[in-house]
Amino acid sequence: MKRIFLFLLMIMAMELVFSADYSKIDSQSATVPASLKTASEISAYLTKNLSTPTEKVRAIYFWISHNIKYDISQLANAGISYRSGERNLLNEVLQKRQGVCQHYAELFNACCKAAGIQSYIIPGYTKIDGKIATLPHAWNAVFIDGKYYEIDATWAAGYVDNGKFNIKFNDIYFLISPAEFIKTHMPFDLIWQFLDNPISNKEFQTNDFTKLKTHSNFNFSDSIKAITELDSLNILISENKRIRNSGLTNELVRNYVAQNQQNIVQIKYNQAVGEFNKAVEAYNIYVMNKNKQFNGTTMEDAKILELLLAARNHAESTENHIRFLNADNSTIMKNITDLQIAIEKLKKNIDKEDAFVKKYISTWKPLRMFLFVR
Repeated sequence: MKRIFLFLLMIMAMELVFSADYSKIDSQSATVPASLKTASEISAYLTKNLSTPTEKVRAIYFWISHNIKYDISQLANAGISYRSGERNLLNEVLQKRQGVCQHYAELFNACCKAAGIQSYIIPGYTKIDGKIATLPHAWNAVFIDGKYYEIDATWAAGYVDNGKFNIKFNDIYFLISPAEFIKTHMPFDLIWQFLDNPISNKEFQTNDFTKLKTHSNFNFSDSIKAITELDSLNILISENKRIRNSGLTNELVRNYVAQNQQNIVQIKYNQAVGEFNKAVEAYNIYVMNKNKQFNGTTMEDAKILELLLAARNHAESTENHIRFLNADNSTIMKNITDLQIAIEKLKKNIDKEDAFVKKYISTWKPLRMFLFVR
């Protein structure tokens, strides 16, 4: 996919890129010692003599775009992970010094965070030569001096043409304002547009950017802050809600929402498994005490009831976690079905023991020991 950099994009870069001279930083950021293996080590080396956040971001961006090669063999998987913080992807790009957009974004993000720079990985899709790309994409944003700027180290490194990656540094993708970047890069989640009047998927596809001329009351900063207070499950749920409201207008967006939904199901299933394990543990504790004849029938009735109730409560909680779970993934669906069967089996055992405990408690204490005779 050969990139023809339009005049519009050149204008995008003029505001920030060409107004500063980064030649000195670039020359000292071209390489790092081969002995440096981690993002923290590389980041420390690149930024050790730099004082401002902009200078540090520049050094990291320049090194990555000149030293990480795009891996054509993984082109079909470009952007497929979507999720930030993928440790395996970070380790992979550090070892191989090559990857796809997600690798570039993960490495840039890790290096920035190591340097104390507030950075984000943004999943989305792009427009090339005025047309929607066929693959998802990932890029970065940084928060510097109270403003958000966007960066695409992958596109800066070169371009793919006729199945070959052409190494050609293009400085147009450094510290671009959100209002300009949105013309070629569309985040799946509108909060990562960093705009108070976000562009919809339909508007992006039809090149309708009239909203950029007017202000609105959408507070993306509060939404970003709110994410930090949510667990992984509710992050996905809230994200999918915003994306659906923005319009499922193309396959890339629909696939992203579908993957989010699959991740939601997986998290809920994992929570259900956790509850089921607690139910089994509580039931086993009850059985252990029963096998000891409730300490020679001296255990208080309330304690016995408490042991069995704990097992029942966790079993019912497990049911609540998976009651409405459905997944397109056959493996996940089988796991859900197997768990449902296991819950039913456990509940039958609990019901059986519940009947025993009721009989045990209603029996005169001197005769209770005979209930254990089999």
